[in-house]
Amino acid sequence: MTFKTLLASVALSAFVVSPSFAMDPINIAFAGPEDASVDGEYVFAKTFKDTIAEHGVDVTIHPNGTLGKEDERLDQTSQGLIEIDLGSPAVLFKMSKSAPSLYLPFLFQSEKQWDDVIAKSSILESINEDAAKYGVRVPGFNMRGGLVGIFTTDIPVTKMSDLKGVRLRAQNGDQIKFFESWGAKGTIVSFAEVPNALQTGVAQGYFNPPSSAIKARHTDMLKHFTPLDAMPVARVILMSKDWYDALTDEERGWVDEAYDKALAANRAWSAEYGAAAINQLADLGVSVDPLEPGEREKFVKAATAIWTEVGDKDVIEKIQTALK
Repeated sequence: MTFKTLLASVALSAFVVSPSFAMDPINIAFAGPEDASVDGEYVFAKTFKDTIAEHGVDVTIHPNGTLGKEDERLDQTSQGLIEIDLGSPAVLFKMSKSAPSLYLPFLFQSEKQWDDVIAKSSILESINEDAAKYGVRVPGFNMRGGLVGIFTTDIPVTKMSDLKGVRLRAQNGDQIKFFESWGAKGTIVSFAEVPNALQTGVAQGYFNPPSSAIKARHTDMLKHFTPLDAMPVARVILMSKDWYDALTDEERGWVDEAYDKALAANRAWSAEYGAAAINQLADLGVSVDPLEPGEREKFVKAATAIWTEVGDKDVIEKIQTALK
């Protein structure tokens, strides 16, 4: 082979190589474990990885908060150091005034209702207008499986008055307002510190779905669960806007396809796991204590009375319109 022939061969090889190999590896970070049996975010991440791998794109999954806490991962996503972060709604609240209204207790009764509102309304567009200022794109939300109720360490709750004076772990001040409307007290504790708070009595329970207590292995401390069916548990999917915008049309198509399949896998997992999780509680020594007749309506009335203290009135009305 002559030198000119060799050069021609190299040039031809470079030309015919699939453009997928030109796309940089993708990092997906999240707080949970690499365990598809208990974590819907990992289901999303693994499906995304497997789907886009068909185009020769490498994906590295970083579980268990190994790339930092929620705020740290948001900063890295804003800077393009993390391409996709599966984060807490709390980081979204810092970016968008529309977001908190999606998380009001008793506004949504199912994951399907949530998805229908996102599809029918302009709320996601409003969220993305705000998030873009932070270098972030929000394509949608992951579900954790099941609907939210109240866990307690030693006090069975079958009516709202049972919560009087009970200290519930809160994510933020807004959540405390809802707890106080039910007669309980709230104390802000990071999720990582929840075991210590429960063991020392700083908190006597929390407001979460069965899946959260099972995944976090809090069932050794939490002995009662009251199904409120208060809301689905949606985590937020964050993408680096600079990264996504810089993709070619073809690459963006691969990412969109992987996202769609990953979201569908998350929803299928959530539907199955959410139904099974509450039945697992008994096996783990947790008593499921249903509310007495008429008691759920008391929780709903108290919560809805302060919706506009926490959420945006116009956004709430848009959600309610989309729910009709």
